[in-house]
Amino acid sequence: DSIGGLAAAFAVAGALVRKQRTGQGAFLDVSMLDAALSTMGWVVSNYLIGDREPEPMGNENPTSAPSGTFATADGMLNIAANRQEQFETLCSVLGREELLADPRFRTREDRKRHRETLREELELSLRKRPAREWDELLATTGVPAARVVSVPDALASHQVTHRGLVSEVPSPAGDGGSLKVLGLPTHIDGSPVNPSSRPPLLGEHTDTVLAEFGFGATDIARLRAEGAV
Repeated sequence: DSIGGLAAAFAVAGALVRKQRTGQGAFLDVSMLDAALSTMGWVVSNYLIGDREPEPMGNENPTSAPSGTFATADGMLNIAANRQEQFETLCSVLGREELLADPRFRTREDRKRHRETLREELELSLRKRPAREWDELLATTGVPAARVVSVPDALASHQVTHRGLVSEVPSPAGDGGSLKVLGLPTHIDGSPVNPSSRPPLLGEHTDTVLAEFGFGATDIARLRAEGAV
């Protein structure tokens, strides 16, 4: 649903630019299925071009290994050691240099073929320390890695609070309370774009919308009586 909405927003923006340039409007047809497939990028391209059908892999990256989510002493850590030098650095940080000489893990393709065995070996070391420590340590070495955080932790993070993504609007219940909502992930001229009014109640603006489409009060009353709205 969200991707379909984003695709529609881009289509509307493109149509407005065309109208500005040519004076012509546009009829827009947005498919949620098309939108979803378009975000799958190289996964779809691998099939279209290379006839390689993807398989369910959970959080694993099919193009490389180790590249996925790994267990630590207290939580999960995402690691994307996709390049050879990153894998070598990872092994050094973990104190597992012997893995570099293991023929099962010598090259990227070797590691992909033995990704489950490699995962087990890496987690033997990763489980010795908490995810936050590994996150901070790997951040200084050039190995892409990040602690998997909960939604509450993400919303409370310094970056999210600094950018003002979450704002408050009056409660739609009209009880004087407030409701926390997300704004847009973009800033315009350095300022966040947040909702300026509360969300409507279900059906709150039905009469207004119908009136904008030419329905009179009698028509609207009839539609309500028939259960159409």
